[in-house]
Order: sequence, then structure tokens, then C-alpha cells
Amino acid sequence: MVKNKNHFLLWSGVGLASIFAVVFFIVLLFSVIGIDLIQEIDVSIQEVLFPTENSWYYSLLPLMRAITSFGSFQYSLVFALAFACYYIIYRSRYLEGYLVLLSFGGMWGINFITKMMLRRDRPNLEYLMEASGYSFPSGHAMVASGFYGVLLLLLIYPLKQRKIDIFFPCSLGILFIISLGFSRIYLGVHYPSDVLTGLIAGGVWVICMYRILRIELS
Repeated sequence: MVKNKNHFLLWSGVGLASIFAVVFFIVLLFSVIGIDLIQEIDVSIQEVLFPTENSWYYSLLPLMRAITSFGSFQYSLVFALAFACYYIIYRSRYLEGYLVLLSFGGMWGINFITKMMLRRDRPNLEYLMEASGYSFPSGHAMVASGFYGVLLLLLIYPLKQRKIDIFFPCSLGILFIISLGFSRIYLGVHYPSDVLTGLIAGGVWVICMYRILRIELS
């Protein structure tokens, strides 16, 4: 069970509020820099990364489609339920189970709200994978860092406590998160700034969840 409910509620609230704060701070920053300039930078990057049939990296398309599927609502829901059941039912580790479900619900919920508030259209490209809804921030990127990042945290934190080297699993996890975010740019369904914002927002959430684990599992 949760040993310190006040601490859990505090940092959960701080984490959710921080995601909103990060997203809107980045929007404010973009406004100061110039929305048109940010758009030009986004398009310039996409011209390099978005593949055509003649691009040498077009062969990565099946891999990018496979990676990006992990950021979908359906796939992440399966992972959320599987890990929550594992922690809560099999191991009676309620804290970890709560964090998994909260991270899943928080990332998708906040992403939906911010997208509906900001309403940025998706890139004007022929998508290499079906996509719908608004573009900013990237839900897949936010789920990659905020949800899968918490799963990675739950994996490596016990290893760190037992003084086991976490470099390899941590590196693989970070590579997966970055690859998932990159896949959205590659497939043409998000601007780079959409993905960057989603990754940063989710990363802030992971930091707050780390604060919870430090107190609860110490």
C-alpha cells in the first residue's frame, strides 16, 4: 500500500500540473520566438526526415510502423493493464500498480485536453500511417516518455537499490522512447516540435514519479 498518501497525492498533482505548465510554457516560448519561424524550422526538418520511395531510409518504414504502434492507445492500454495486474494482483505492490494506471490515464487525458485547447493541424503530408485529430503535442511522444518512462523507472529503480548496473536497460529504454517519438516525424504525422514537447512533458512526469518512489520505497 501507499505509506504516505499525502506525499503520493502531492507529487501526483504536481506532476499533472507540471505537464500542463510545460506544454503552455513551450507554446509561450514559441510565440516569443515566432510561430512562423517555428513552423519553418519544423518543415525544414521534416523535409530531411520524411522519406520518399527514393530515400535510402525508406526501407525503415516497416520498423517505424512497428515501433510507433506501441504508442497507440490500444497497445499502451494492454501494457498498462498487464503491468497493473502484475503489480497489484500477482505481487501485491499497489503503489507500482497505481503509478502505472495513473501514468497511462494521465498521459492520454492531458494530451487530449491540450490538443483540444491548442488545435494545431497535422503536417500537410501524405502520411505513411493513418492518423487523426490534432497535432500538438504528440500523444505518442508523451506516452513514450511519460508512460513507458514510468515502466522503465519501475524496472530500474529496484535494480539500482540492489546496486545492479542499470546502464544497459536504461540505455535500451531511452533508445526505445526516442525511437517512438522519432517514428512520428518519420511517418509524417507530427511536426518535430510536437514530438519534442511531448517528450519533455512526459519526462517531467517521470521526475515527479521518481520523487514518489524515493519516499515510498526507501
